[in-house]
Amino acid sequence: MTNVIGLGAGGHAKVVIEILQLIGSCDIVGLLDPKKELWSTKILGVPVLGNDDMLAGLRGQGVEHAFIGVGSTGDTQPRVRLFEKALQHGFALVSAIHPRAVVSASAELGRGSAIMANAVINAAAKLGDNVIVNTGAVVEHDCLIGSHVHIATGANIASTVQVGEGSHIGVGASVRQCVHIGRNSIVGAGAVVVEDVPDGVMVAGVPARILKKAE
Repeated sequence: MTNVIGLGAGGHAKVVIEILQLIGSCDIVGLLDPKKELWSTKILGVPVLGNDDMLAGLRGQGVEHAFIGVGSTGDTQPRVRLFEKALQHGFALVSAIHPRAVVSASAELGRGSAIMANAVINAAAKLGDNVIVNTGAVVEHDCLIGSHVHIATGANIASTVQVGEGSHIGVGASVRQCVHIGRNSIVGAGAVVVEDVPDGVMVAGVPARILKKAE
């Protein structure tokens, strides 16, 4: 059984905890979160031990694996920082792939992937590190999804789409085949993307149009 520490104790952590418990290969020893009011409480039976200052000590006690328990609502940078911090302390990032997700044998998943129930990742799709494919989302064949991307609940990414590192695809959004979405961009909920999206912008609407620079 692999001992694992979770970084973050919010809603996303709950989903990952339940996936890892279903898989049954991990013993989640605790969670770390900056919110003091959560310390000494439990999230789905897992104790919140303290904040990230405990990482070095836990690593010294032989805990070698971690998961990122923070999601994103447009800003993926908190996940990026936690991922990098875990690596700096020598932790290996575990992936949480729900048993009811469909992941092609020819797909490639990076470190720390979180693939939720009823998500589909089809043939020859490639996902970078620390990617979330949320509940019921679809990543079609031959897509290239950069590290730290969050594809939110019910989003549909058609074939051969490229999504740049750190971008967020909102709830129920659709992206037409062959479209390229830049780095650190946000696709709004329900948007229909039919043209390429540059780096660092927010798009929304049907069809999607640039609203502003992403914050």
